[in-house]
Amino acid sequence: MDDLLTDPLVITALNDWYDWQQQQWLKAIAIPESPEALALAQAEADWESKREYYHHAYLNTERY
Repeated sequence: MDDLLTDPLVITALNDWYDWQQQQWLKAIAIPESPEALALAQAEADWESKREYYHHAYLNTERY
């Protein structure tokens, strides 16, 4: 059995599918109150909160 990930037709199909998914996501997040846009905004806020937490934790540790 051949490895599917080396088959050029499968690779092309996967790339096309990924590009389509990406375009759907970009269209969805362009709508301000869409579930995808709200989820992205929440993920960005969560990331910023964690980043600040670890940044301050690092700054407040004693380093030798």
